[in-house]
Parts: sequence; structure tokens; C-alpha cells
Amino acid sequence: MKFELEDAHFWPEVLAGTSAFVHKLAVRRAWAKKGVSTELLSYARTRAQELGRAHLRLDCVADRRGLRSLYESFGFELHSVVKIGATSFARYQLSTVEL
Repeated sequence: MKFELEDAHFWPEVLAGTSAFVHKLAVRRAWAKKGVSTELLSYARTRAQELGRAHLRLDCVADRRGLRSLYESFGFELHSVVKIGATSFARYQLSTVEL
């Protein structure tokens, strides 16, 4: 997993300093379905909170239903679907502000 503080390629409209971004979330097949992805996302959410970022954002190819289900079950909400080049991407966001 790559944790970043900027993403001008997929999220050009997001104001600097307001969000953190997750990219390249990947788990070896041997560790699939064992909660590793959820732990990585939990770490990213906590780190974003520590840095005072109001949102954690990520994207994936729009037709990756399994991956999108994982993000949605974690609590991410679909923000939008954008087309970059010939590929459609689903963009997700999660509020890190504790209520």
C-alpha cells in the first residue's frame, strides 16, 4: 500500500492539505481473506486522522466489483466515476473526522 498526501492525477480538484490518499493496496494471495486489507486501510485512516486530514480517498478501475465491495464494506462512499484516457475509475472517500 502506498499512503500519499497528494494526488493531482486522480483527484485534481481536492485542496492541498485536506485529504490523504491510498494507492496500490495489494495483498499476496496467501494472505487474502485474512483481514490484511482491512488492517492496512485502518492504518491509513488512523494516519490521516493524526495528520489532520478530513478525508481518506482512493480509486480503482470501475469494473473491479470485488475491490469496490471491500472499500464499501470498510465504509468508503462512492464519490464519483471518472474517465481518464480509455479507463473508468471509481473514486471513493471516507471521512476521518470522528463524530
